[in-house]
Amino acid sequence: MPKITKNTLKKHLETLEKEELIHEVLRLYEKIKAVKDFYEMDLGTDTNAVLNEYKAKIEKQYFPKRGYGNPKASEVRKVISDFKKIAAFEFDVVDLLIFRVEQAVRFTNAYGDIDEQFYTSAENAFDDALKLAKKTASLAHIRDRAFCIVKETENIGWGFHDTLFSTFTEYFGEEPYIPSWRR
Repeated sequence: MPKITKNTLKKHLETLEKEELIHEVLRLYEKIKAVKDFYEMDLGTDTNAVLNEYKAKIEKQYFPKRGYGNPKASEVRKVISDFKKIAAFEFDVVDLLIFRVEQAVRFTNAYGDIDEQFYTSAENAFDDALKLAKKTASLAHIRDRAFCIVKETENIGWGFHDTLFSTFTEYFGEEPYIPSWRR
């Protein structure tokens, strides 16, 4: 069976009556959670409920209800990717990316040094968050959270702190503080 193209779907939808179109959209809404989340984000007055669901998925990777966390970068990236598809506001994506880095820092501080790949993934998320915040003119809204992330990594190895410090300085045009090794 050949794949249905966007054009084929469009032609099909154009043949439907208004009530049939409404029925199709409602059917998608009921069957596919991502569609429901999309409409919650797009039409809802409060996007926090959906955002908090995705934050909980990320937090569960780092701090499950039982046992120790075993955060897999691919799983965390998938949660973020899925959220980007339904997010109505780019600032919500910034918030989720910053939250992801906050969890990585919290995890390290709870369990000790991890590996370089773990930190590289968190560093990339931090850069992505600040880049998107700059694009959406919302850097000022996340400055305090970004500052806390950098400050809380001062004693973490693998160059993690140095990279976050440098990224912060690049986007905010200031050093967040004087690190203890430079005092």
